[in-house]
Amino acid sequence: MGWRWRSWSPGWGWPVAATRRARRRVGAIRSSIARWRRCFLESRSSRTCPQAYLLERIEAEYPGDMLENVALAYQTFGLLPDTVDLRALLVDLLLEQAVGYYDPARDVLFVRDEAPAPMVDALLVHELVHALQDQQYDLDSLIHSVTGNDARAAIQAAMEGHAMAAMLAFQYAAMTGSTISVEQLPEMGPELAGALIEAAAYPQLAQAPAIVREPLLFAYLGGIRFVQRLWRSQPGNPAPFGQWLPESTEQVMHTERLLVERDRPVAVSIGEPAGGWQVKYARDLGELETRIYFEEHLQDRRVAAGAAAGWDGDAYALLAQGDELALLWYTAWDTEADADEFSQAYRRAFTTRFGGGGEGGDLLGEGRQARLDRLQISGIPVVRVVETRVGVELASPPVVGVTAPGE
Repeated sequence: MGWRWRSWSPGWGWPVAATRRARRRVGAIRSSIARWRRCFLESRSSRTCPQAYLLERIEAEYPGDMLENVALAYQTFGLLPDTVDLRALLVDLLLEQAVGYYDPARDVLFVRDEAPAPMVDALLVHELVHALQDQQYDLDSLIHSVTGNDARAAIQAAMEGHAMAAMLAFQYAAMTGSTISVEQLPEMGPELAGALIEAAAYPQLAQAPAIVREPLLFAYLGGIRFVQRLWRSQPGNPAPFGQWLPESTEQVMHTERLLVERDRPVAVSIGEPAGGWQVKYARDLGELETRIYFEEHLQDRRVAAGAAAGWDGDAYALLAQGDELALLWYTAWDTEADADEFSQAYRRAFTTRFGGGGEGGDLLGEGRQARLDRLQISGIPVVRVVETRVGVELASPPVVGVTAPGE
């Protein structure tokens, strides 16, 4: 779902062997933020203050029963075990990872007192970039200017990739005594996550379900690769905002769809259901989470990437009727071939999850049934998936609207 926590500085990165010159450059900054650190001036074993802060942010980001509905949605997609307490997991994950936070809603930068001394200077650089971003672009308003899960994940990747670029350049200078811009470094990306994240050092992150772990890492590693490619293509190292702000995780992953020929996602909207069904929760996955869905169920990264590529927009809804729950998922595609590849991968994923199979658009498994329908809406290939318990019918699925950008 793209886990948005404003900004936090990860507790991993390049080793920092700071030179005296690099430390002097940050020294003045450190003294100026002393008043922001008071919340975390506790013993190293204390977690009370950061935990309270994170719980407050979770409540603000996911009011009411929203987080419980998010968990239910990912359980329905088979991405989250029903034994996982998502709220507790997120707090534990972020307490393990976050050593610094910038909160644009409050214009406050926090540094945890537990932060290892060699890491503090680099994380201050990272968080101060966010403070500058906020001055220029009003991050809180920017994040809330879009409602889609995927669009917010793309904005988060731009924010974090930009801050990572500055942090890595600072760390390089600290280690070598010379300066470099990150587009000159070897290309980074989510593929490096395994090399950077040690299970022994970060057990919560290593054990977290992929639908929680991968979007968190994508914001930083996918974001830094996006910024590297942006800076290689455009003079002057522009900030990844304004005309260079990605609108989807598709544009973050396939940067040519923003930097060469802009491929803007279509807006997919689901109408009101009939026959006594009610919308319990509705959202979108985007290309990133669609890929994670197939990676989890097919255990083949290449096939998953192919099945999610060509994504042009999507929306899903959990529909409730009494105790029954149906999943309705509309996906829009660039081409008919992309829609075919998604449909074939979905059939394989359904069979992997529930056994059985079927012909045409109907699938029948152990306790679960599904139907795939191919649609053409405004000339755009669309695939509709309806999943229910065996014997339960969604006779008239809600209609879908597909709106191209600018219409």
